[in-house]
Amino acid sequence: MRVLITGATGFLGESLTRRLLAGPAPVRILARNASAARPLVEAGAELVPGDITNRAAVQRALDGVTHVYHLAGKLFIPGVPASEYQAIHVEGVRLLLDSIREAGTIERVVHCSTTGVLGVTGDQPADELAPYRPTNAYEATKMEGERLVRASIATGFPAAIVRPGLVYGPGDLHLLGFFRSIERGLFRPIGRAPTWVHPIYIEDMTSAIVQCGTDPRAVGEIFHIAGREPATLAELATTIAQALGVPPPRGHIPMAAAAAVAYAGDLLPASLRPMAPLTRSRMDFLTHSRRYNVSKAQRVLGYSADTPLPEGVARATAWYRQEGYLQPQRALAGALASAR
Repeated sequence: MRVLITGATGFLGESLTRRLLAGPAPVRILARNASAARPLVEAGAELVPGDITNRAAVQRALDGVTHVYHLAGKLFIPGVPASEYQAIHVEGVRLLLDSIREAGTIERVVHCSTTGVLGVTGDQPADELAPYRPTNAYEATKMEGERLVRASIATGFPAAIVRPGLVYGPGDLHLLGFFRSIERGLFRPIGRAPTWVHPIYIEDMTSAIVQCGTDPRAVGEIFHIAGREPATLAELATTIAQALGVPPPRGHIPMAAAAAVAYAGDLLPASLRPMAPLTRSRMDFLTHSRRYNVSKAQRVLGYSADTPLPEGVARATAWYRQEGYLQPQRALAGALASAR
C-alpha cells in the first residue's frame, strides 16, 4: 500500500497527511508550494512538487501508488475568476482520473467534494440524494468535478465521495474571523429566523476520510460527513463565547440594515474587503441554513462523529490563543474588566 494525497498543505489535507504518516503505509504528497509542504516532508512524507493541473507532475505522483486521497481545491473567495475554480475543481479532476486509469495500480480513490454542491438546504436536513443547487463558482465547479467522479464510478472505478460539512478545529483559519467577532462582542445574528449550520471537528472529519479509503463498503458511495447534530448559528456563537469566557451575543441585526452594510462592504477594493464588517458572501453564510442528513455514513460504515461541539470549540479556541490569533485568557479578562 502506498498513498498519494493532493491538497496536503490545506487545513484538512494536513490533518489527513499527519494521520496517515502515523500508519505503516508510505505517504506521498503532491504540492505546489515546497515551503508550505516542508513540515510534512520533515514528518516523513515524500514530496512531488507540482500542481493538480500539471499532467507530468500528477503522473509522477501516481507512480507506484495504490490509494489516492484527492483533497486539492480552492476555497470560495469573492472576486476570484470562475476560471480558476474550473481549472482546479473540474479540469484537475479530469486530469487526475485520466492519469489514474493510465497508472493501472490504483485500488481506491477518495474524492473530497463538499456539501456545498447542494447549496442552501433550508431547515430540513438534505441527504445524499438531494438535487444539486450550487450558489457560487466554488460550489458549481465542485459539483462538476463530483459528477466526473460519479461517471467513473458508474464504469466500475473504485472511488468513494465524501462531502464534508463545516469543518473546524485547530489549524483552521476560515472561521477565525467569526471567533474574533464574538471575542470582541461584535457578532449579532442577522434577522430573527434561526440559521442552521452543520459543524464537524477536524479529527472526526479526518477519521471518516481514512475509513472511506480502507473500508470496502465505501466504494461507489457518497457520504455526508458532519457532526451528529446541526446547530443554529446563535447556538454556535454561544458555544464559542463560553469557550472564550465572554458574554454570549444578545439581540439581532435587522435584515435590511445588514443588507445595506453588506452592499457597502462589496464596494470596497478587493484588498480591503476582508476588513469589512460584512459582505454579501458573509451575509449568505449568516442567513442561509445548511444542514444535512448524516445517517447514511452511520448505516453503511458504522461511522458517526464523536466530538461534542463544546469540546471541539474549546480545543479550537485553545489553539487560536496558543498561536496568537486570539487574546490570551488573562488579557481578555483584563479587557472585559476595563469595559465594565
